[in-house]
Amino acid sequence: MSTETYAERLIKVRVAIDKLLTGSQSWSFNGRQYTRANIFTLERMERHYAKMAAIEKRAASGRGRNRIRYVGF
Repeated sequence: MSTETYAERLIKVRVAIDKLLTGSQSWSFNGRQYTRANIFTLERMERHYAKMAAIEKRAASGRGRNRIRYVGF
């Protein structure tokens, strides 16, 4: 299991998007073809991680959502 927070993952995804936008998406090296992730996939990941990072931040500040379940007898 990874110990990265969603905020850390969000930073990595944004760096990947920046690299994709400023460079090429695929290249060849020593006869092998390499391809970066699809921009649409990265944007979807960015939205998801941004949402989860906001939830993490609220929970860390004590404003998270508490779920209390009462079980009847």
